[in-house]
Amino acid sequence: MAGVKVPGAAHKAIAALVRRGAVKLILTTNFDRLIEQALEAEGIFPQVVAGPSAVEGMEPLAHARCTIIKLHGDYARIDQLNTAEELSQYDDALKGLLDRVLDEYGLVINGWSGEWDHALVAAIEGTRSRRYPLFWAAYGQVGDSAARLIAQHRAHVIAGASADQFFPDLLQRVEALDVLADPPLTKALAIARLKRALPDPIRHIELRGLLDTEVGRVRKYLATRARLAPAMDGETQQAEHDEIRAHCDTLLNLLAVGVSLDRDRQHTDLWVWVVEQLMRARRQADGTFHEFWVNLDHYPALLALKSAGMAAVAAGHDDVLLRLLRQPTWRDRTRAERETAALDALHDYRVLEHDVINSFPRWGTTNWLYPRSRLLKDELRPVLLPLVGDEESFIQLYNRTEYRIALAQWMFSVRSGYRVAPGEFIGEWQWDNEDNLTWETDFREHADRQVWGWEPVAESDADTFSDSLRQMAEALKKSRRWG
Repeated sequence: MAGVKVPGAAHKAIAALVRRGAVKLILTTNFDRLIEQALEAEGIFPQVVAGPSAVEGMEPLAHARCTIIKLHGDYARIDQLNTAEELSQYDDALKGLLDRVLDEYGLVINGWSGEWDHALVAAIEGTRSRRYPLFWAAYGQVGDSAARLIAQHRAHVIAGASADQFFPDLLQRVEALDVLADPPLTKALAIARLKRALPDPIRHIELRGLLDTEVGRVRKYLATRARLAPAMDGETQQAEHDEIRAHCDTLLNLLAVGVSLDRDRQHTDLWVWVVEQLMRARRQADGTFHEFWVNLDHYPALLALKSAGMAAVAAGHDDVLLRLLRQPTWRDRTRAERETAALDALHDYRVLEHDVINSFPRWGTTNWLYPRSRLLKDELRPVLLPLVGDEESFIQLYNRTEYRIALAQWMFSVRSGYRVAPGEFIGEWQWDNEDNLTWETDFREHADRQVWGWEPVAESDADTFSDSLRQMAEALKKSRRWG
């Protein structure tokens, strides 16, 4: 309703601080019930002391979950303090309670000038023993009374902060301490925290920090990798791939869940940032090195790109997929290349080796026609399967995403040095009786044409985009190999 006041950002942040146990007592000179409303929205029903008569029967402060002391009364009462004379002295019961609070609790002040509330100024001045610190946040320059109190109690001053800025920021900083103090999260706990933070605009810093922590773990691990392979046998190669995959497992799951639940694309910049950070975690090779071994520094970035890309396709967000492919960049300085987009830098052929993968003992005697595609499919199954529900849906999603990545490489690649990446999506049974690629047909029927730049054309005009699809299909036919 117009004109009705509702709790603002400051009230909600204070209520969140109470919910987490960081705040137990609130002093206010306001008459309204906005802070009570914010607390009740969090499921907290505070003890309210709004006048001298409420002091005697109140629950002890140490036992109450939250106490609000309304120093000037409540709007619903007739004993409010308004005039300069009324504000010059408190009732003995209220003054005694205030003296206890100022002696036994730390104090954070925001939104109070100290110019008119003479009794409150006197109470703070009379508190000689400050066992706990005093923090004073003010949007503008403080007045004489406030300056005197700040000097007397050696208060820590936070300048230029309104209540709606200060308290949400304080909440985020307190929550950040949880992250620093906590041991590494299990995958399940990390996902649970992401789901709580994802829809809350106030918790975007927590969300960024959660992903930043996992990116940091991968970076730290990659920094320890040798430049030379200790052995060339399949068992050694498989162990290295498996170890890299294990170090980014939590991050892959966070990306897949995050992208799939980010329905309004509020955090696409964050998903792009993660892929780019992983790309840039690759060290520039120097001295003597095995190129195929060093290329594996980009394996976490490739897995992250595929995980996030599949989640985007599952959500019907081709625009997010294209941003993931085109916006993250990396530069290989050993080849004097310019900044290269993910769709080129993380091309399957640039990161993974055909013969190396087929040498893995995990396959037994099987020799895969598209070993890169098979490896990535197997490694991403545990990440995406819970999101789609069943094996058939997972395979469909994987093939649909591989086709779209190939199409992006066909249309937007600048200088990868490789043709579009083939995979199991062009293998046997992926072509209809008229030799049309199943996933091209699927794309024609379900793709977001506007996102891909597939503009409608008149019957008399050439459909150049449709021609490109046919041309790519012909190119892919040259790469198909059936056993």
